[in-house]
Amino acid sequence: MGKNFEPLKDRLRNICDRLDPEEQASFRPLIDNFTGATSEFQRIMRDLGKYGGKIGEGSTFGIYREVQNLFDQANRGE
Repeated sequence: MGKNFEPLKDRLRNICDRLDPEEQASFRPLIDNFTGATSEFQRIMRDLGKYGGKIGEGSTFGIYREVQNLFDQANRGE
């Protein structure tokens, strides 16, 4: 299909770098093995919810929305 999920993966890697080492060990494989399936994305979003304020500065809702938009853009082929 040629979907480009690299911008999403790059953003998720940036978020992952903020996590504790044991959290990184479980989250990074989700990013590296991500194929674009909705079920995989749902798992990533669920894990982001568990990490709370560690995922970035400011509004966690804003970060969730940013990640969702990157996923949507890749699915639209932008």
